[in-house]
Amino acid sequence: MRICLILLAMAFVAGCSAKSRVEVKQSTKPRLIVTLPDNANTPDGCTLDASGNIILSMPNFNNDELIKQGIIKEASPAFMAMIDKSNTFTTWYDFKPQDLHPETKKIGPMDCAFGPDGNLYLADMQLFFDKKHKSRLLRINVANGKPTSCEVVVEGFICANGMVWHGDKLYVSETILMHAPEAAQGQPKPKLISGVYRFTLDELKAGGVKLAPYTEGSADPHLVAKYQTSNSTGFGADGVACDAEGNLYCGIFEDGIIYKTTFAENGTPSEPVVFAKSPNMLCCDGIIWRKADNKIYVADMLLNGVQVVDMSGKVTTLHKNGDTDGADGSLDQPCEVLERDNELIVINMDMPWKSDVLTNTKIDKPFTVSAISLPAK
Repeated sequence: MRICLILLAMAFVAGCSAKSRVEVKQSTKPRLIVTLPDNANTPDGCTLDASGNIILSMPNFNNDELIKQGIIKEASPAFMAMIDKSNTFTTWYDFKPQDLHPETKKIGPMDCAFGPDGNLYLADMQLFFDKKHKSRLLRINVANGKPTSCEVVVEGFICANGMVWHGDKLYVSETILMHAPEAAQGQPKPKLISGVYRFTLDELKAGGVKLAPYTEGSADPHLVAKYQTSNSTGFGADGVACDAEGNLYCGIFEDGIIYKTTFAENGTPSEPVVFAKSPNMLCCDGIIWRKADNKIYVADMLLNGVQVVDMSGKVTTLHKNGDTDGADGSLDQPCEVLERDNELIVINMDMPWKSDVLTNTKIDKPFTVSAISLPAK
């Protein structure tokens, strides 16, 4: 079987042009590390704390569909979870009434990352509750390794999503900078505009940042990268990562493209350029840069796969599988990746929509987290 797979991969590569050549490797099969309880039905963003525990966002966007299917009986509130080194799952932080958005009365925790100050910064994506600039950046204050409170530090996003720290700067993707207008009859969809904002730790400590709404003639000064994409799904800039030099990489959810932005010594950004594009990479959801091998790892949600991109922009498929419920650890609509020791943690969001290109076709139990072995450091 292995020989057949290798021969098939070789045949595919031979048939590709040099410009679009993609290498497909047989990888270690993902394994199941956690089966999540019913109150944790839609996992998303994740990060490691100082002790090596996984802190996991649980927006539970699947509540309504699961109730409709009779899989769960009642909606579960959003919360923050922890998966410790022995892969034991517990609640890390329960959002309090005052943490919810004052207008929507809801919270949508997405990507998260610990800052240099030891506190957890968190994207609150309000898009599914209100599309009018209600999304926020939150800080969960931490004392002695324990969460104590939550407060708003930035307001005015439409769709706050991915984030990454580099030094004292936090980059946050804005998946929709402005809502695209409806297409005129018989005309193609207008392009989607998305981008990445940058904030300093000092700004976030002070809090109270309010982003100016983006227009074609004006942008908030925190905006450091802007992308124009196909509008095939309505989701643009998503996962973000920085390499050792501080270059910014942003994955486009709907087009499966990674853009690179460099910065002058004074912090002025360059125009984003296409860094990686491949016919085999359908989607870029969560991404990370791994220091050990100087490569970017990508959760390809549409493919049910994980891609690896080297610093020349070459894309390699680390693993992909067909439609599955994930019970055996197979990928089930992966949304985020995270390095822990010599393994890649893969968060399975399992939140399909009607699509001709999405491998996952239905929400089903179990709700899972997978892991793939990586080369030793």
